[in-house]
Amino acid sequence: MRWSTDDIPSFVKERQYVDTALVPMLPIDFGDGIRQSSAMTEFITVMTAEIERQFRGRMLLVPPFTYLETKDIEECHKEIEQWIHHMKKEQVKHVVMITADPSWKKVEADLDELLVWMPLVPFENMDAEYKKQVISEQIKQLLPLVMDKWKGQ
Repeated sequence: MRWSTDDIPSFVKERQYVDTALVPMLPIDFGDGIRQSSAMTEFITVMTAEIERQFRGRMLLVPPFTYLETKDIEECHKEIEQWIHHMKKEQVKHVVMITADPSWKKVEADLDELLVWMPLVPFENMDAEYKKQVISEQIKQLLPLVMDKWKGQ
């Protein structure tokens, strides 16, 4: 389910079955890193949409956690922990965060929930068929991580 006026009524009605929040994590840079930032946004947006599609009915794709690329990762860590705490308080059992920003590797072990770092695969200049193939391969690697999280409850 997505964070949309179409899906939220279903989420509210079926809340006991939708136990996982999926959080895209996106760094924003308006300077020299703007191309990299936009490539990460495109990549993570496509990947999280596909994961949500695969796990529809069990997962809620929430709005992205966006932050300035220049912000200290420790500050970002504190903010995402607030998100996690709030979601847990509202009966979300699992939180899965997905990013292509390698900065998160520094604090990954300190996070209370699953953080999946994916190496960036830029989609620009990629034909549609190859893009589908890349997405499919990436998703095949991601799905077991999410299912392991559920098994660990």
